[in-house]
Amino acid sequence: MTELTPHKRTVVEKSRAHAAFDAYLLQLGLRQTKQRRAILDAVLVLGPHVDAETITAQARKIDTSIGLATVYRTLQLMTDAGLLVERQFGKERTQFEFADEENEHHDHLICNRCGAIVEFYDASLEALQDRIAGQLGFRLTRHRMEMFADCLKGENCERNPKAKKKTRSP
Repeated sequence: MTELTPHKRTVVEKSRAHAAFDAYLLQLGLRQTKQRRAILDAVLVLGPHVDAETITAQARKIDTSIGLATVYRTLQLMTDAGLLVERQFGKERTQFEFADEENEHHDHLICNRCGAIVEFYDASLEALQDRIAGQLGFRLTRHRMEMFADCLKGENCERNPKAKKKTRSP
């Protein structure tokens, strides 16, 4: 099983994202604004699985006039353009992740305790899903897997930002 790790976007990747968003806006007869560009830049620098409030905070570092409503409208445009994918992960707030440029599929494992989200890909699991679909008379065209689990380390989960390191006092 191979775990996917977030990577920093290259200048080329950022340029492609801006070009794709500009083309989509042009197709709709909308113009690229300074605020939309700042919101896209915020999404590009943040890691995967971020909510609108986090994106707003990052975008406000670029342009303090950006409001949450503008971010939501822009995120909807980016989702419609195929740049972003909306995810729920059982949380109250919708999370957004950048759509993989190569359309690289991955699944998600979500910690019930701390909410950490781990992306992974397993070829044997993908083959099993295809086989099951075939046995049931289907040809799988797409799927989304989100598994919810408890970390085996319990309260000492290394991913848990609330986990306190135990230290001995003298």
